Amino acid sequence: SAPEIARKDFDLMRELGINLIRVYHVPPRWLVDLAVEHGLRVMISIPWTQHVEFLKSRSLSRQIIQSVRDAVAAHRGHPALFAYLVGNEIPSVMVRWLGARRVIEFVERLIDEARAVDSRPLYSYAAYPPTEYLIPQNADFLSYNVYLERRTDFERYLARLQNLAEDKPLILGEFGLDTLRNGEDRQGEILDWHVDVVVRGGAAGTIFFSWTDEWYTGGQEITDWKFGLVSAERRPKKAYGVLQHKLAGPD
Repeated sequence: SAPEIARKDFDLMRELGINLIRVYHVPPRWLVDLAVEHGLRVMISIPWTQHVEFLKSRSLSRQIIQSVRDAVAAHRGHPALFAYLVGNEIPSVMVRWLGARRVIEFVERLIDEARAVDSRPLYSYAAYPPTEYLIPQNADFLSYNVYLERRTDFERYLARLQNLAEDKPLILGEFGLDTLRNGEDRQGEILDWHVDVVVRGGAAGTIFFSWTDEWYTGGQEITDWKFGLVSAERRPKKAYGVLQHKLAGPD
């Protein structure tokens, strides 16, 4: 059953040294309860129709606002909740079409609406390099999904993101590598230096994408990539061992 699978996943995560999970939907209550049992905090990325002209229709905008409020209300006050992301990678084409200022203002309104429902968790928006300028002023921290496989490129871009973040904490919302095309050795090598750069660069944290090769989006299973730290059968990959040693800290 799903709870049994999640329990095994959380056991493996704690053995690895993970303390936070990011989920891309509003999880059932049993999952956040289980996270508490395993000492894990949860960051929920609230999904909504960000690939359509969401500011062209007042009724659609109201629906999005209500969906965000409902998502936060579902687990209001739960001790597992670390943060909510009120959006994820609004397409750059959509931002240019609707106007960056209007999009930022809408994201800021979503944060205000969500915080009004539950003021306890932190709130932000998950941006990505093409729209790095989408910075909601009322966010508690900044979050960017970044995939750069060359260390020097990542170091430079992390420094740039820190400048954009100014005095707010910065969390890398996604970082990973596909083992189907790159192999397990390469994944382990890149995640190894990634942790070093994140720590030295003063970021507040990073999220490895993804936990497992078993992945679904839009109700469809994704089979043409394998970003997991473990396989779909939960076999730890080489990166798992690398990160386990890294996250344990100095001997």
